[in-house]
Amino acid sequence: MALLNNSTQVSVLVEGLDHPEGIAWGFDGYAYAGGEAGQLYRIDIENRDVVQVADTGGFLLGLAVDARNNVYACDTGNKAVMRITQDGGVATYSSGSPGEPFATPNYPAFDAEGNLYVCDSGEWLADDEKIYRIRPGGDTEVWDRRQKEFPNGLCLGPDGRSLYVAMSVNPPRVDRVAIEPDGGAGPVQTVV
Repeated sequence: MALLNNSTQVSVLVEGLDHPEGIAWGFDGYAYAGGEAGQLYRIDIENRDVVQVADTGGFLLGLAVDARNNVYACDTGNKAVMRITQDGGVATYSSGSPGEPFATPNYPAFDAEGNLYVCDSGEWLADDEKIYRIRPGGDTEVWDRRQKEFPNGLCLGPDGRSLYVAMSVNPPRVDRVAIEPDGGAGPVQTVV
């Protein structure tokens, strides 16, 4: 894992990670990264030290951290969002909505109410992708079906009223999906 410093030079932060696809910053001051064989790593940036906290047995992609420093990992091997506690406990938080399980959960993002939005990249170039919303506690629904060109990352907008979605193909871009006052998915606008 590399770190870009102010002089635009890249330096190695830590070594020995297995394909750290998703990286998230916890409120506890540590960075977290997932591994290709289901590893969850906790990274001490200051001491440049890494510890494996848990193992889901799957393949971790995007991560999000809640206010209690539980990590929510998109696990494509288990086709689920896994909840990983600080003591290394692993449990399935969601496998998708009733009748529409995850295919390729890729990236999660929390809103201020504790809803977890998850982009599902589906099958490559199959246009079967979607965005789910997981309510606090795990109830899951399909939130938006319009993001069909391999959604590959998300983040909540600064005002909490929109979701930015990185689309990988046809063409690669970043879309903004409005979050309506009732919580539904609103208009979509390409911003980059």
